[in-house]
Amino acid sequence: MADGELILTLDAALAERLRIRAEAAGLSVEAYAQDVLRRDVDPPGLAERETRWDGRLPPRSPEDDLDQNSKAYSDYIERICDEAERTGGVPWEQVRARLRNFGQSR
Repeated sequence: MADGELILTLDAALAERLRIRAEAAGLSVEAYAQDVLRRDVDPPGLAERETRWDGRLPPRSPEDDLDQNSKAYSDYIERICDEAERTGGVPWEQVRARLRNFGQSR
């Protein structure tokens, strides 16, 4: 590793799966791999106590069962929006890539 550069060697099967996902995301293999690694090493907007969005789901919050016409529900949605604005949320490119692979085996 020279000047922060790292070269990884992948087996053919993993390289092909990576290529397919990169293509589906509209990115080069290198850009896609860097994005995946960057999100894993330093996920944006996640506190240590939070579950990653591709990990196991946390227990349901009582707010999830609120009547959608209630003030409490409105306040809950407002808190979610404030958090997304504060952290930058999840970039659309990442959401789109995940939706394209939604339901496929990993």
